Amino acid sequence: MDEHRLIAVALVACAACGSADAQPPQASGIAAPAGWQALPALAGAARQGAAAGGVTVDGAEAWGEPAMGCYAVWVAMHGSGGDAPALADQIRGGLAAARIDVKDVTAPGADGLMALGFAKPPYAGRLRARLGGGRIVALACFGNGREPKACERACEGVLGALR
Repeated sequence: MDEHRLIAVALVACAACGSADAQPPQASGIAAPAGWQALPALAGAARQGAAAGGVTVDGAEAWGEPAMGCYAVWVAMHGSGGDAPALADQIRGGLAAARIDVKDVTAPGADGLMALGFAKPPYAGRLRARLGGGRIVALACFGNGREPKACERACEGVLGALR
């Protein structure tokens, strides 16, 4: 499995809430940056990683510009419950278990929005997640260092799209 797929799987497989009934696939509504392409294999790896963690995946999408080394993964999932602080703890624990370095963590506020930076060389990026009621909607954007400034600019727009 490619390293960028490993990062995506680790980011979404970290929620350890119990499974629940399946729903129709959910779409992100996020527009990829100009020049980026849909990456169904990366979305599939994220979906499989999350499902292996015992959650029901409501939707998964991924985009990237592989020549630049920039990628984004969106996943919506739910389980049997959990408030925003408990889900945030599960995310941090899952990232630690995957040996992904975390920094600049913003705990979820009243809106349930959590943010953090992460790194697992050669990849580094940021994650935003909306948490609560046993639901996690996570959006990770990361790059491999090939074109870090271009990836950072693109990721700012992508991450700002999480509603």
